[in-house]
Amino acid sequence: MIESISTEMRGNPPMIIAMAIITIYMAIALFAPVIAPNDPNRQDLRRTLEAPSREYPLGTDEYGRDLLSRLVYATRSSTVVAVSVVVASAVIGTALGIFAGYRGGFVDSLLMRASDIMMAFPSLVLALGLIAAIGPGLRGTIIALAIAYTPVYARIVRGNVLSIKEEAYIESAQTIGVNSTRIAVRHVLPNVAGPVLVQGALTFAFAVLSEAGLSFVGLGVAPPTASFGNIIASGRDYISTAPWISTSSGIATVLIVLSLLILADGLRDALDPYQHRF
Repeated sequence: MIESISTEMRGNPPMIIAMAIITIYMAIALFAPVIAPNDPNRQDLRRTLEAPSREYPLGTDEYGRDLLSRLVYATRSSTVVAVSVVVASAVIGTALGIFAGYRGGFVDSLLMRASDIMMAFPSLVLALGLIAAIGPGLRGTIIALAIAYTPVYARIVRGNVLSIKEEAYIESAQTIGVNSTRIAVRHVLPNVAGPVLVQGALTFAFAVLSEAGLSFVGLGVAPPTASFGNIIASGRDYISTAPWISTSSGIATVLIVLSLLILADGLRDALDPYQHRF
């Protein structure tokens, strides 16, 4: 798998650029306290809505807070949400998909019908409904988005398991009495890792975008904690006089989401067993 990804990257410059942007994004999130030049929540009402300058490279917001520092910490908030959502939804969805596909019968039908019901709603709409029940904030956003994206993994994994379990080596393992759990872990799970990895990159992008959307309407990360969405929301009233507030956060959001989508497309090409057949 690693060799295939490496080969794909060498012949795919956009994927290399996307990986570089994602690496920078993750480094900013990890080292936010070191990188941020100022306290992101420190207010200076004498310097509100200042244009970008040497002291404040991205300007200040309506409370005189350093916008660059807030964007650095917004990257951390976005990463915490996205990574948590990807890990939770991938682990739960993969487990459910393997269980449903391998067991089949009534269990498979029950889990897949539940997934169909959840997937009938757009992920963001479903997340909004779940947040209404759970409550807004960072914790509620993570739980709601994780639940919303879990059925996608379950569906993808279950479809792969249905074909994998018909392979001769699976039937041979069953014939000699190998435990079902052992078969799932040793043989089934490695074969669904590729599709899960691709979906993980997509989910990361969608989670970043969804978190920004939820924060924009006041249901995601709550101020004064910085997030891409609430920075855009705070700047919408000053879009004509201080466009740098919403614009800088919007560009940062688009850049990371686009990079993740390019990465997901490259991973799909690298891990598709039929991609280079002809």
